[in-house]
Amino acid sequence: MVFAQLCAAVPSEGVVVTEGRGGYGAVIAAHSGGVVVGWQETGPRPSAGEGGPPDWRPRLAWARELDGATLAPRAAARSIDGEEQYYAHMTGLAAAASPAGDGAAIASCQCFGGTGRIACGHTSFGAFPQVTAARESGGCSGGIALGTAGTSSVLAYTDSAAVRFVGSRSGRDRGTAESFTADRTALARADADRAVFAWRTSDNAGGVTGESSYDVLAMTLDADARPSSRSVRLTAATGRVGAPAIAWVNGSALVTWAQAATARAPWRLSLSTWTPGRRHATSTLRTGRAPAMAPSIVASRSPGCAVLSWTEGTGRRTVVRAGRVCHGALDPTTVAQVSRAGVEAGDSELATDGRSVYVVWQEVPSARGAREELRVARLSCD
Repeated sequence: MVFAQLCAAVPSEGVVVTEGRGGYGAVIAAHSGGVVVGWQETGPRPSAGEGGPPDWRPRLAWARELDGATLAPRAAARSIDGEEQYYAHMTGLAAAASPAGDGAAIASCQCFGGTGRIACGHTSFGAFPQVTAARESGGCSGGIALGTAGTSSVLAYTDSAAVRFVGSRSGRDRGTAESFTADRTALARADADRAVFAWRTSDNAGGVTGESSYDVLAMTLDADARPSSRSVRLTAATGRVGAPAIAWVNGSALVTWAQAATARAPWRLSLSTWTPGRRHATSTLRTGRAPAMAPSIVASRSPGCAVLSWTEGTGRRTVVRAGRVCHGALDPTTVAQVSRAGVEAGDSELATDGRSVYVVWQEVPSARGAREELRVARLSCD
């Protein structure tokens, strides 16, 4: 039996993890020893004579560890990666807990202009199987995802928008037998030594209208990071499509994304339930009348359920909400606003250690000159 509980933030205003320099592109992972949050910042302008155009400012990656029970930061944030040269482009970040749940890692890639060299790695917090990737003549793109399968870790990244996979067990860098491209990717741990991978592709860009049209697809990977199923197209209609998020619940992948039928149509959240080897079922989640976008999803302790977060609203009036999804539908009695009232907020990400669900989100204070900040909370519905 599933009892309805509001997915409210605990503490109610969350805990600020950034340190006054701003922060965006947050990721989060939770394990038995605590919670790890990563984010990116725009660094200071280099000193004169260090090279690069005068307006260049490097992208830097930071991380902070929190106590899982109190969410109190254990130490100051630490720098984990950054663009060292103006021709080095760093992707976004990806985070995952270790296979045994006794550690976590945050991964990123850098692409070096001119040569096209791609280098990917991760920073570990506790135990995490090492996985790295390097290509000497790749193509700069931006997709990255980190996950686990069996006792191995799995890294997915894009090379000229073509997806490549590396597993810690063999260390072999693999492409796919199928020809597809990706710009937004997601990984989740599945069962039977598998991971499940979802991505957004624009292979059908153009179409009859001349506008870009995207699809969301999914497939499974084995513990050697080899595709173990054919890809399945989850999108039910063409139109604007956002980045996918994915969780594994009771033998099925739950994949969610934002979609809008036309350029003027509001964003709505779609949810697809896919059991490998069977047909998938895709529906629109009933989040309310306001536009909904940027979802994140993790498995819940409640059988057949997951916890979902998303950004709701438009312009500077966006908020973060969360609720429980059970058997393909959002339970409205569990939906609560996570972010603070009257403050622009969005870009939430979820993580679970199997006992609690944690959320990180960005808030943009209205005070003049105030920088965006990242807040973390535990959700009360799991």
